[in-house]
Amino acid sequence: MTEFLSEGTLYETPFPRVLFRLWKKEAAGRLVLRRPQEAERALYFSKGQVTVERDGLSEPEFLKALVKKRILPAEAARRAVKEAAERGISLLRSLNELGLIAALPLWNLLASFYVRRLFRLFDAEDGRYAFESGALLPEGSALGEIQTLDLILQGIRQIQNAGFLERRVPAPDEPIYLSTPYFLHRLNLEPHERYVLGRLSGVSRLNGFYERSELGETESRKVVFALFCLDILHVREEKGKTREIPESSSAEQTRILASLNDRCACVHKYITKQIGPLARTILGNAIDEIKPGLGPIFRKARFLADGRIEVDPALASGAGHLDEDIFRQIVRGYDEILMAGVLAVKKALGPAHEAAVVKQIERIG
Repeated sequence: MTEFLSEGTLYETPFPRVLFRLWKKEAAGRLVLRRPQEAERALYFSKGQVTVERDGLSEPEFLKALVKKRILPAEAARRAVKEAAERGISLLRSLNELGLIAALPLWNLLASFYVRRLFRLFDAEDGRYAFESGALLPEGSALGEIQTLDLILQGIRQIQNAGFLERRVPAPDEPIYLSTPYFLHRLNLEPHERYVLGRLSGVSRLNGFYERSELGETESRKVVFALFCLDILHVREEKGKTREIPESSSAEQTRILASLNDRCACVHKYITKQIGPLARTILGNAIDEIKPGLGPIFRKARFLADGRIEVDPALASGAGHLDEDIFRQIVRGYDEILMAGVLAVKKALGPAHEAAVVKQIERIG
């Protein structure tokens, strides 16, 4: 797969696939991720590897995690905070200099914490990404490096969303084949992953494969997805056909669109509670500003009284069994509207309220 990476949606290109493309290009720069239910975050890359950096770490959250996992007593954590405040140093340096955690385990814990904060992105389908080639990391903020291939495998192993996996692997009747890329020996595959890789040897289609696998359907599908993301498993394109993302089921489309509309309503409810009727004008203006770029599907969209968005009424009769391309356009449009709404909250009320509304959105399934 030779794809140019600049920007796109996580619905079209899943996060682990984005990571792999950056690794393969040995990219250097910043990957910006924007999701409606989260504050914008950035990942820095150097020669295709992910940089552990201070801004993406959140030292107070790291310290809290150490206490929660009983790696560090609460009293020791308070000592570290006090030492850092009195001397004007980082919490990391404080932990080191007080001898509360030795350097090697501390840095291993640091990397593990950083990785875990990325896990929720691996099955995300409701955000956008953009890669800024050559963007430099703030001086002095680099703390270490994570091997991107290891990160991809770790992230996919923890995915629990069976529907996401089913949509993202080749369809049962699509012709497939395996390749042996130069980096295969560098992958830290677990025994069960090597089992699936071995079972796939000589398989031309996935029809019946999961039922025959001793690993079970969901875990086998995780491995297939990982191999697919890493350009080890490929779809053999048949003449005159191009591969598309497998269609979402009617129920899945309905669930996703309802969830996105609930999030829009959440933003409306939050800002209305803060500033009253003026909220509708602020959100309406924010939507009007981006509406021209949302495409023809949103040309007749209406901003309802409760903050939900009614897309072109002509599509209402097809709701739940939309053409996949139209469905993807609608999801992208909702993403843009949600981001515009959250940004409007920030502009009108400040960063603290932006963080508060993001937390409320996050609670919506």
